[in-house]
Amino acid sequence: MGASAGLNLLCDRYRLDYGAHGVSGPRTSPVRISCLVTGGDPPVAERLPGVVARVGIDRDPVDVANPDDARWLLACVWPDTGRLQRTAASIRLAQDDPPPLVAGDANEVLPGVLSDLPGGAAAVILTTWAFAYFSVEDRRRFVELLKLESRSRPIAWLSAEGVGVVEAFATDLPPHHDPALPSVFGAVIFEGGAMRPRLLGLVQQHGAWIDWLAGHHPGALMAD
Repeated sequence: MGASAGLNLLCDRYRLDYGAHGVSGPRTSPVRISCLVTGGDPPVAERLPGVVARVGIDRDPVDVANPDDARWLLACVWPDTGRLQRTAASIRLAQDDPPPLVAGDANEVLPGVLSDLPGGAAAVILTTWAFAYFSVEDRRRFVELLKLESRSRPIAWLSAEGVGVVEAFATDLPPHHDPALPSVFGAVIFEGGAMRPRLLGLVQQHGAWIDWLAGHHPGALMAD
């Protein structure tokens, strides 16, 4: 949800470098992201699990196949962050094989998107600074919707949002080295109408660093 013109849907096609903790993704990927691990021991897999389908939801999707839309997307990249080149590479990758994007309100179109997914696979919903734009009422509706939909199939909600945005992780967090407020990275597993939250860590908004907390902090609930 809030798929950034579909670029967030291609995460398994990017090369993610966590230094001494490992590297994930295709060696030949034109998109390379370096992430400093500031704490903990994140489980870095050589490749992400297989993706059988991917769909983006956005109120007003950006079409990277349209040159004007692609230029506008690049114009929105903050200056002096080192992200312009990798964003351009991500756009070119998306132009080669654009994922489908659905226009509409997430709470309204999500049930249809979930029902159209192939059977036998878990649904993974990703929000990165998208859930913050939901009203408080719509956030609650979203959680109740996932509880309901999980009676038909398991659902994992991965979120990287501002402090206090996701109610399941609105607890006291440990102090951090970054004076700017980090994003809270967490997973909520929905299955059979029940939910199990797990705090995974704190992250810089654009992936520059991660402080892995799962299993090392009282608020990190294990999902075993």
